[in-house]
Amino acid sequence: MSTKKIFYGWWVLLGLCIIYAASNGIVTLSLKRFYPSLIDAFSWTREEVTRPVSIFYFALAILLPIIGVVLDKGNPKRIIIAGAIIITAGLAGMGFMDNLTQFNLLYVALAIGLAAAGLFSSMYILTRWFHKHRGKAVGILLVGGSLGGALFNKITGDAIDAMGWRNTFFLLAVIAAVCMILPWILLVKNKPEDMGLFADGKDEPPVQKITGGVSLSEAFKSPTLYILFIATGILWFCIIGMGQHQDIYLQKELNLSSSIVTNVGSALFLFGVVGKLFFGFLSDKFNKKAVMSGSIALLILGNLFLYLMGTDPGKWSPYWYAITYGIAYSGVFTMIQIIVAELYYGKAYGKILGIVLTVDTLASVAGIIFLGKKSEIDGSYIPAILIMLILCAIAMLTFLLVKTNFSKTTQTA
Repeated sequence: MSTKKIFYGWWVLLGLCIIYAASNGIVTLSLKRFYPSLIDAFSWTREEVTRPVSIFYFALAILLPIIGVVLDKGNPKRIIIAGAIIITAGLAGMGFMDNLTQFNLLYVALAIGLAAAGLFSSMYILTRWFHKHRGKAVGILLVGGSLGGALFNKITGDAIDAMGWRNTFFLLAVIAAVCMILPWILLVKNKPEDMGLFADGKDEPPVQKITGGVSLSEAFKSPTLYILFIATGILWFCIIGMGQHQDIYLQKELNLSSSIVTNVGSALFLFGVVGKLFFGFLSDKFNKKAVMSGSIALLILGNLFLYLMGTDPGKWSPYWYAITYGIAYSGVFTMIQIIVAELYYGKAYGKILGIVLTVDTLASVAGIIFLGKKSEIDGSYIPAILIMLILCAIAMLTFLLVKTNFSKTTQTA
């Protein structure tokens, strides 16, 4: 009796998860552990130490639409390996930096690398391999980022304490090279047709009926896209802004120890795994508008814990924040990817996703800058966190206007 062979798409997904764990887990989720050490080493202000990452996100905003066009016409796998090499070189270069200008330029290099080897390229490959189970596949892929954040945040924090920040950058460069290049060689394939297969392991091409398979010009004629810009932009203003200032707030303002801040960050990303799996599963079963609203509500609760930690020190454990915020931000992130794919998968998907990510990235830049300058003016992050609480509530109300009455993706064998 023969056993059915495992669909190769799941191996591709494994490879993409490992690559995303390294690219996202190190570049966007773990480098903030260096900020307190860099403040001590160079006497930089909160705004100065986070300025390079603002430039990083601004560069991403410019690069993502370009990558979208390239992906629609080119080879995603080649784009990923180019990005992996650039990320490795950028991390190694940070170990040698001596001033803020060098830090800025190296973050630009990381932006180029991440635009090529980050989520965008992985999502593009993934949507070719999975149609019916796309929600689950996206959730699993995004778990790679959270696991990478939990793992590499812990490695980074402990390594800084043990060997100093310069040697830690060199260590991360080696880890990034291994975790990104080996899966690229051994597992990742561009599309199932390259192996004589079809999406989802079917015996013939699936017949799809996806609402929103529209051109770029048609998408811009609909109010749905603009509402999506507003809602997701507000969310990334808050999520990325606080994410980049989190360690400075906890370690420098609340005076938590370096080891506790490291563990809080790793716990947040670990619970992010729960959020991505949970909301990815819910997106395949329930109304996406309700699922998204639930994730935003939980995000508001996480921000509330963060606010209370500053207004009533010692009473609120930072792990309450880590648990709620970790699940919430991952849920929001997962739902945005799924919703954009559901609304716009088709001939212009790469271009539209690139534009949405660009808007969100620009909002992220604004959030990072706002928190840095606002906290310097007020001498505390508390007023800025209160503003973010209000903005998250506005985002939830705005999102209720987004068209989410999707048709089910149908397939015939």
